[in-house]
Amino acid sequence: MYKNKAKRIVLGEGETIGHKHVLSSKSPIGFDKGDNDSIKFMLNEVGIFTHDEHEHMVFEPDKYRSYHQVEFNPMDGTTNNVFD
Repeated sequence: MYKNKAKRIVLGEGETIGHKHVLSSKSPIGFDKGDNDSIKFMLNEVGIFTHDEHEHMVFEPDKYRSYHQVEFNPMDGTTNNVFD
């Protein structure tokens, strides 16, 4: 179903100081990279999402999709990437 498998995947990288948003699990995580920097992934066991500057998050086994966050400026109608 998923082309790639790993026990640790990077869902996003910081643009300024190089830190990463990392998801890890005891069993391999199935994942595919899609359009617009999205990543579809499936956890068969609990996954732990970590980041150097934030608390960790726990994800239950399920299917997920990660998107790169953007912000919309209603004043001029532009969309810009959110930098971390």
